[in-house]
Amino acid sequence: MTIGLDKVKKCVAIAALSGLLLSFGEGRSFADNSQGEQGTNIEAEAKFDFSFVWMSDTQYYSKTFHRYFRDNVAWIRDNRVTQKIQYVIHTGDIVDDGDQIGQWKEADRNMRVLDDARIPYGVLAGNHDAGQRSAYGHYKRVFGTDRFKNQQTYVGSYQNNRGHYDLLSAAGHDFIIVYMSWGFGNEEIDWMNEVLKRYPNRKAMLCFHEYMLVSGERAPIGDKVYERVVLPNKNVFAVLSGHHHDAEMMIDPVDDNGDGKADRKVYQMMADYQGAIDGGLGYMRLLQFDIRNGKLHVKTYSPTHNVYNYYDPVKYPGKDEFTLDIL
Repeated sequence: MTIGLDKVKKCVAIAALSGLLLSFGEGRSFADNSQGEQGTNIEAEAKFDFSFVWMSDTQYYSKTFHRYFRDNVAWIRDNRVTQKIQYVIHTGDIVDDGDQIGQWKEADRNMRVLDDARIPYGVLAGNHDAGQRSAYGHYKRVFGTDRFKNQQTYVGSYQNNRGHYDLLSAAGHDFIIVYMSWGFGNEEIDWMNEVLKRYPNRKAMLCFHEYMLVSGERAPIGDKVYERVVLPNKNVFAVLSGHHHDAEMMIDPVDDNGDGKADRKVYQMMADYQGAIDGGLGYMRLLQFDIRNGKLHVKTYSPTHNVYNYYDPVKYPGKDEFTLDIL
């Protein structure tokens, strides 16, 4: 259901005044720096050759606010052609309580919309998906290797899809997208490096649940990944994560050959809107690749409310919508 912009603005204003914006312990609330909706319902003007869709922290949609998850996947399915969608990424906390079967049923139902439409996607487990008692059991049952084994992009799995990687090509460019779930260590880092070294000529994106902090800096696990995975693998250009309630980006120029000049930029992005009312208002990221001009246009969009930008683009320029140089 699409509602008017005034109604969305009114709801957010009321929520902010009454202190209803959520703050569930992983990072800060959005109450201090968001306006609820600031975009328009017109199509984005940027031209692009293909796009990826990036979701994260859908946990409250699986638990309570079901329409947002349902609207998101329906929009992806229905706009696959017009938005040139090639692939979908989910960076974890698919559900809120990993031990609750009902939440997994809701998530399963929603992601099967993509299965049925044969839209390739990848997921990983966040800390909420792990569960207190099931120890990734429900995650692996619903989103384990068996679910993806016939997906054309799905190539390799680590411990029944606790980690995996996908290979895909679009507009003449080859990608490898590597996922690793919550709670990984040296063994998993070694596995990621082994995978990346097999495909040095593919543009690499890394997906984790936690990598950055609300400060805009890397989390301790992010620093470890940066030093041990990002820097040694020259094809890595982007790292995506959620977990903390904010939207941040960190850009690191990397000198791969030691000549004192940057050979690539690594774009490290965090996007988690669950601190908004209704657990996020359905906002997700659109990654639009303009190969001809070497650009990646990043936009933030809510299909339910048909608006772009959670953050006010005047007060917070470049927080929800920006363009990156990728070639």
